[in-house]
Amino acid sequence: MITDLYPLSSALVALDFDGTLAPISPHPDDARPLGGTRQILRDLRATGATVAVVTGRSVASLLRVSGFGAVPGIVVYGTHGAERWQEGELRAPATPPGLDELRLTLPGLLASVARDLWIEEKALSLVIHARLVAAPDRVLEMLRAPVEKAAAAAGLGVRPGKEVLEICLPGIDKGTAIRELISDDTTAAFYAGDDLGDLPAMAEVNAWAGRTGRPALTVGVSPRGRGPVAEQADVTVPDPQSLISLLRQILKDAA
Repeated sequence: MITDLYPLSSALVALDFDGTLAPISPHPDDARPLGGTRQILRDLRATGATVAVVTGRSVASLLRVSGFGAVPGIVVYGTHGAERWQEGELRAPATPPGLDELRLTLPGLLASVARDLWIEEKALSLVIHARLVAAPDRVLEMLRAPVEKAAAAAGLGVRPGKEVLEICLPGIDKGTAIRELISDDTTAAFYAGDDLGDLPAMAEVNAWAGRTGRPALTVGVSPRGRGPVAEQADVTVPDPQSLISLLRQILKDAA
């Protein structure tokens, strides 16, 4: 299946960041890509492939912690496809006005449910982090209905993730980025991710492959090899290091 991606010269290689190219960190600013990742991305670009990072982070956050801005020609989609950056050029929509009201009301709601919840500020979204609480899944389940109600009143949506809830622009997800990245000249597509937010991208890659008959490969980074991402992906790997090894093998076989 991997060899179906060759040659790479007109292929799309799109990758999530947190949990995929970098270990998950409780605080986003502490995350860093695994050693050698930037060189692998450079080597993939050198084949002629379109290389993209599609992340839930803002573009600014991704560039700050990753150093990927130094990879020639790389495309970065931030905030689940709402932002696009390449060669220093950033495209982004206006900040939703409803976010300002939520910035005022959310802290009280969170304090009424659990301690150690905190809000990550992004220009286009707000992320409620539960990674520091004792039972993150239970706490987020308690929060989901009131957060969805508050977000809807502000004209926004809610996207669940790994121990987080993100209040976000409706109608935009990582599948949006894949639709923009794939062109008539794309000969094969590869996507890797680890979280619920990656499912729309995987679905878009699979739908494209079904329409065109061209080869595609989706990879789920899943420590236990189960869950929604593992179920949708063609193959799974247990951790970011294993994904890096897979990318090295793809480059080796393409040489």
